[in-house]
Amino acid sequence: MPRCLTWFVLFWLNASGILLAQKGAADPTQRYFRLICLVHLTGSGKAGDPIVPEYVVAGTAVAQASLIAAAPLKGTATATAGSTAPATTTPSSATPPLPAPISSAAPPVPRLGFLAWSMQKSDDGTMAIVHIVAADPKAFVAILADTRPEIRVFQIGKDSAETIQSTMQQYKKDFNLASFEVPVQ
Repeated sequence: MPRCLTWFVLFWLNASGILLAQKGAADPTQRYFRLICLVHLTGSGKAGDPIVPEYVVAGTAVAQASLIAAAPLKGTATATAGSTAPATTTPSSATPPLPAPISSAAPPVPRLGFLAWSMQKSDDGTMAIVHIVAADPKAFVAILADTRPEIRVFQIGKDSAETIQSTMQQYKKDFNLASFEVPVQ
């Protein structure tokens, strides 16, 4: 009888998640560093000069440049796990090709600049509420240093949702922070 009780207790602990706790994947809308900003719109809206929020063009350009710099050059061979290097032996040799060496010291690819952004125009059409996402908080240095009185900057996770919501509703009546998400993978 005690053995049956032991099995029952182990089953209960496992089923309740105490013994083998499982964690779900992080919510994509909560990953990375995020800002909600009120900034001016720039551009004329003509061909080659789109109307966009301040800062996003420069931040997106930095991200694109870092992707290009991280991409391997054309003609450069890269090895991945399970790949094999070209055989260097003569056809009469019976030796199989050796696996290509994989460097465990390869540095991670930096994700600089803005990974994604979304905007909503203010009710007067002169400013934009922007949700900006970056992997590195250094991408926000220029925005955070802006001291103009009309610019509003809030950091998700540091500023309360109620503060962001009430401030942005002064500029866009139907602003809803809960639906203003930018998921990034």
